[in-house]
Amino acid sequence: MELDFDKIKRIRKIRSVKSDLSKEENILIKPILSDKKLIPLIYKTFTNIICKKSDEGISTVMQRKKFIFIILYLYSPSSLAGDKMASGLRNELSKVLGIQAKSTISNNCANLVFLYQNYMDFRNDVEFIYNKILSWLKIYGLIK
Repeated sequence: MELDFDKIKRIRKIRSVKSDLSKEENILIKPILSDKKLIPLIYKTFTNIICKKSDEGISTVMQRKKFIFIILYLYSPSSLAGDKMASGLRNELSKVLGIQAKSTISNNCANLVFLYQNYMDFRNDVEFIYNKILSWLKIYGLIK
């Protein structure tokens, strides 16, 4: 077996790429919000936006999924990519949504990314509501 120095070069290159990807991932998974006490206020803002925008009502499963998507994006973006939800977030969502079984939250999370990617109405609503909530958070100095 002969010495293949290219193997060493490839290992170094792979490690460098992995390091760069890890740094980028750490930036991307950083939540916008961490104070879970804001979730009831965000929910109230969400319901106000929905009531003005839609005659569908806030209590539908799809509206609940839109809210959960936005909360996950704000508090636990990596969970939308398959990681576990940030600690305590499922409990807060259960409380604000009035859901007893926490498994309902998990079940509602199962296809959020699919809905966002494949259903234009869902995506448009999420983006519209998210931008309104973001504006509200900025106005009240809760984010920069």
